[in-house]
Amino acid sequence: MEKLLSERKHKILKAVVEYYIKNAQPVSSGCIQKEFFTNISSATIRSELAALEDMGFLVQPHTSAGRSPTPKAYKYYVKYFVDKAPLRKEDVALIDASFAAKFSAVEDIVKTTAKVISDVTNYTSVIVIKNINKVVIKEIKLVGLDEHSALIIIITDSGIIRDKVITLKNYIDDEFINSASLLINKIFANKKVGELKSSDLLVQKELEEFRELFDSVIGILHAYCERNDEGVYMEGASKLLDYPETDLQSAKNFLSVIDNKSMVAQLVEDAEDIEFSVKIGRDETAGIEKCAVITAKYLVNGKELGHAGVIGPERMDYQNVMSVLSYIGDALNAVIKNNKGENNDEE
Repeated sequence: MEKLLSERKHKILKAVVEYYIKNAQPVSSGCIQKEFFTNISSATIRSELAALEDMGFLVQPHTSAGRSPTPKAYKYYVKYFVDKAPLRKEDVALIDASFAAKFSAVEDIVKTTAKVISDVTNYTSVIVIKNINKVVIKEIKLVGLDEHSALIIIITDSGIIRDKVITLKNYIDDEFINSASLLINKIFANKKVGELKSSDLLVQKELEEFRELFDSVIGILHAYCERNDEGVYMEGASKLLDYPETDLQSAKNFLSVIDNKSMVAQLVEDAEDIEFSVKIGRDETAGIEKCAVITAKYLVNGKELGHAGVIGPERMDYQNVMSVLSYIGDALNAVIKNNKGENNDEE
């Protein structure tokens, strides 16, 4: 968006948006003058507000009321005034404490991420994990636990680790573990999870000894594929309803969207290949009135893990949300790397 405004309109629009973000109330020319521009007359400010309204940046609900920003105003504000800023110490402490635990599965990490984003921003958060069918298996490790049980650890190119204890009828000793590990990695390593749904990977008759183990591995992966719709994690779904500008129709639209996981995933995943994607207004947020969505793409070791999004009112604190998503992205990267290293060290 080109900078269409004069310097004075530029500053006045910034003041209007920031006042509305803070107070959720239409702002008058007198209020703008008193709080931001004591050196400019109220009449001049009133004239500039009228011009901004004509340009589509502001709307005046009633003739005697003040003015409120439109989606166009918020987009202008995000483009020219919003940047990441240091988080408050208490927010950093909360995020760091949330990620301090040792996680046993990626779902636990993702659920924690969704919760802490919602808690810190006080908006609805959404995490969409990369399509599991496209994930490449790098290694499968077997750890014998006793004579009939073993731990299967599945490591992928995204650093996502799946682990599960299985029980086999077959007797498990070191020789079985070593032989099975060589064979199982020969078959599964460097294949996409989605490629394993076909039956041509069933164990041949001469490998009957390992059939039960192979069936267990394939069963785990099939179950993960079938749960792909659960790759959408949400926290604080009702928080948008707490904001005063959310009317009945907006609430209905919002609830219908978040009830559809594929629609939520599309809303968050439909981001451009940039650090942050910002969608504002019903035309960009699946028809939800007075709503905004900020999305960040998260990478681990250069591989896309998924997207994290925050859904809130148009007057959300854009700068704080971007700062939170950025900080959590770094924390999430570190947690997954650490957990991957710990699992790789297990023997």
